[in-house]
Amino acid sequence: MKKSFFILSFITASINVLAQHEHQMQNMEPASQRTNTTLKHSASGHQGKKIVYNLYINDTIVSHVSTKRKALTINSDVPGPTLYFTEGDTAIIHVHNKMKDETSIHWHGILLPNEQDGVPYLTNAPIKAGASHTFIFPLIQSGTYWFHSHTSLQEQAGVYGSIVIYPRGYRKRKERVIMLSDWTNERPGEVLRSLKRANDWYSIRKNSVQSWGEALMKGHLKDRFISEWKRMPAMDVSDVYYDKFLLNGRPKNTDEEIIAGDTVKLRIINGAASSYFWLQYAGGKMKIVAADGLDIEPVLVDKMMIAIAETYDVEVVVPNDGMSYEFRATAQDITGHASLFFGKGMEMTAPDLPKLDYFAMMHMMNKMDMGNEGMNMDGKDMTDNMKMSDRQMKKGNKMKGMNEHNQEGMQMNTKPKNVDSDKMKGMKMESINKPNSTDSNKDKMIMGHDMEKMSMDQQMGKDNGEVTLTYDMLRSLEPTTLSKDKPIRDINLMLTGNMIRYVWSFDNKTLSQSDNILIKKGENVRVKLINSTMMRHPLHLHGHFFRFVNAQGEYSPMKHTFDIPAMGDVTIEFYANEEKDWFFHCHVLYHMMAGMARVFSYDNSPPNKQVTEKDKKKIFHEDRMWSLWGTTKIATDAVFGTINYSNNQNVIGATYRVNYKNKYEFQPDYQRFIDTKQFLSVFAGADIRNTFKIMEGDRFVDRRVGVVGARYLLPLFVLAELRIDHKGEVRFQLTRSDMPITRNLRLSLTANTDWEYNIDFDYFIHKYISVHASYDSDYKYGTGLTFLW
Repeated sequence: MKKSFFILSFITASINVLAQHEHQMQNMEPASQRTNTTLKHSASGHQGKKIVYNLYINDTIVSHVSTKRKALTINSDVPGPTLYFTEGDTAIIHVHNKMKDETSIHWHGILLPNEQDGVPYLTNAPIKAGASHTFIFPLIQSGTYWFHSHTSLQEQAGVYGSIVIYPRGYRKRKERVIMLSDWTNERPGEVLRSLKRANDWYSIRKNSVQSWGEALMKGHLKDRFISEWKRMPAMDVSDVYYDKFLLNGRPKNTDEEIIAGDTVKLRIINGAASSYFWLQYAGGKMKIVAADGLDIEPVLVDKMMIAIAETYDVEVVVPNDGMSYEFRATAQDITGHASLFFGKGMEMTAPDLPKLDYFAMMHMMNKMDMGNEGMNMDGKDMTDNMKMSDRQMKKGNKMKGMNEHNQEGMQMNTKPKNVDSDKMKGMKMESINKPNSTDSNKDKMIMGHDMEKMSMDQQMGKDNGEVTLTYDMLRSLEPTTLSKDKPIRDINLMLTGNMIRYVWSFDNKTLSQSDNILIKKGENVRVKLINSTMMRHPLHLHGHFFRFVNAQGEYSPMKHTFDIPAMGDVTIEFYANEEKDWFFHCHVLYHMMAGMARVFSYDNSPPNKQVTEKDKKKIFHEDRMWSLWGTTKIATDAVFGTINYSNNQNVIGATYRVNYKNKYEFQPDYQRFIDTKQFLSVFAGADIRNTFKIMEGDRFVDRRVGVVGARYLLPLFVLAELRIDHKGEVRFQLTRSDMPITRNLRLSLTANTDWEYNIDFDYFIHKYISVHASYDSDYKYGTGLTFLW
């Protein structure tokens, strides 16, 4: 009996030793490689404590946001409520759609089963009008996250809220959730339509037109000419003019519960549809302690920019002097800000940021090698830049950060508090933003300030003693390198777009034109991205964290969202341990809707139980949507205008003119863009008109012909048209439309080989109305009003 007991004890001890050894070996692996067994548990098999929430989505007036337009609310407010959990809980969230339209909720940054991710027609069925849907998923992480609608443009209208997940054993202290957003009194659909039709009323409102008259007055006439010769639209850092910028739903907030001497943790979320924000605190430096929900080595900064959909945890101290100190979020285009004041007493405000010098931006951009005439780089440019990125990585070169500065951050060797290594095994991570370091002009341009006038010290994060956050300053608390024994899949993506037609894409293909990006479970995925556009883009990969490769090397931070600056490049890496389909897209809402999205698809995955393959095709509908718009000019000489019904590749349009003496002309056609840059299109249509013939009895002679032809956008935005009608007559025409002479005054010119010509002036007094004056070879002088619709 004793012998048996001894043998049993020996076997038990041996098993324990082996188990302990296996656990130690597992902990020696990089956090990004460990298999996330908790995530794989069935969502119906509840883990930990069950936390239940009910979210009611409706549309109503929210007075503290706007009395002019209804908002879409969650539980009757904008933003929606903050959902609080503790790591290990199981979230049970009932979403009730009280609207007349379908909706959805995506849990941004949360690692969860694919069918809980909330992307309609991809991972989930949409929540129909009047219906409810229950999401159930375990919480295997901690940190600051958020949720929002992934249906159409509902996020812009108010369907968003915050999520806080506390780590196990967390001792709560003073903290505040800061949800940043932007608000327009226009319907979001009308905003997108305005962008699609290239209406520059938003630039007029922001004073960012960069007219020829202003260029002449400021000595930048040459820069304006060079930009237009390259077919580069006017410089800008934001597409939309906003009526308000909101912090927790209000432009200004006061928190008197936080008193002098308090240290408060701010959980900051940028839930804006299309606005980056500069963050400042009037009470001193900000200590960044977490990025995208994960703890990092603390970094002290004076100023930082937060990209759309990112989150940061920041600690600030309220000075003990009886004042009230402002935390300010200023829109990147410096058109407004939102604030939160801590404490009681006289208000101490953060410093105002200088207005942007758009002509200085234009001057610096003109010095850059723009590759493909300011619109996109071609395939060769992309390949060359990819090779350069490879060489830089092999040499261990530092990669530039998201801002114009490059200051190393603090490095404190503290243990992560919100990363359970055993449970974050499959977390995908990303490589930090690294614009090419070979062209210093690019780095100067990134933030859109007058970088040429700044000294080198200012560009390196020492702007008058201030320290500005860069991605290179973000350092993980533990190594994030991927295992070298896994196969590597390299993926190259180029960010592309046409600002004139407002089409955004990857590799010159919108979501509806592209195939899924296939990856395999168990491999390491490295994605290299080059931004060939003049806009910055915040990119988000659903269901994964990735390592954002930066100057910190093997301690590069883990993120789920990152900014890529104009003309910059980035590399991200993650271990593929998921299944099914995951959305990857630009988080500028209007860019995503215009086509800048892809789907990462795991090969040989089981079918999704909520959506069929036929359903998944509906996700392509958004960037294929058609818009109707046009102009009507009511003048003393005639009534004339345009009608357009268009989407990303096609235009069904017509021009028309009728005078008060029964003279008319009508030219309908169908046009399709056939090149990747959308400079070249072909068309077929008709030319229907009557012409007064003096030599033929002083009478009108009808002309009805079918026409085919091509249009090409030349330098200086001159549109060349060559057509031939069915009778064999050829016509060549040149048109320059909407040339900005002053902030509000536009000039349009047309001339063709039929000896027809037109000079047209419009002075904008409203988004939809301008005062019109023209001279036409056939209709002579005319004045009146132009109505845009």
